[in-house]
Amino acid sequence: MRKDSAWESIIREAYAASRGLGIPTIGMDDGYVLYSTAFLVSLRFGRLKAMDAGAGAGFSTVWIARAILESGIEGNVHAVEKTSQRFKSLKSLVAKHHLEGLITPVNGDAFDHAGKVEELNLVFIDIEKEQYLDFFRLIKSRIPRGGVVLAHNVNHPYGTVEVFLKEASQGVWRTIIVPTQAGISISVKTG
Repeated sequence: MRKDSAWESIIREAYAASRGLGIPTIGMDDGYVLYSTAFLVSLRFGRLKAMDAGAGAGFSTVWIARAILESGIEGNVHAVEKTSQRFKSLKSLVAKHHLEGLITPVNGDAFDHAGKVEELNLVFIDIEKEQYLDFFRLIKSRIPRGGVVLAHNVNHPYGTVEVFLKEASQGVWRTIIVPTQAGISISVKTG
């Protein structure tokens, strides 16, 4: 098992790569929310089958991967990034730190890839804000009871963020917003 200092180094490296490519990354506070949620979902299901939609250079992905490893359960996160330069950085990070067993880098569109993943119990949405609602509608029926969908930048009411939050708070879905700088929502499927 990797030591905390090794993970801290990987996290800092992914953050630096993201900043170097000009990617608007999640904050460290958002990373801790991702990590904590992924850890709890891992324990809840006894496995974590996750997707990071809009993975960039892998900063958000490594938080989820760390939760898988430290929970001591089986799991994998599909890190989906459509921009080739960002994907190359992500793939390089995964190879350099031998994270292939935890992270599957995917160069493509999250909408296309979502249908190819057999099982999902945690999804992190950080794609174009105009696509939040459509992406949620695509995946919500595939999430099992107790599964979680997180979304970034929900403090900003642009794109379809407001409508997404409303829909992710109806029926079997319950949503809270963690007041990080950009805001991160946690939507749990309750039934």
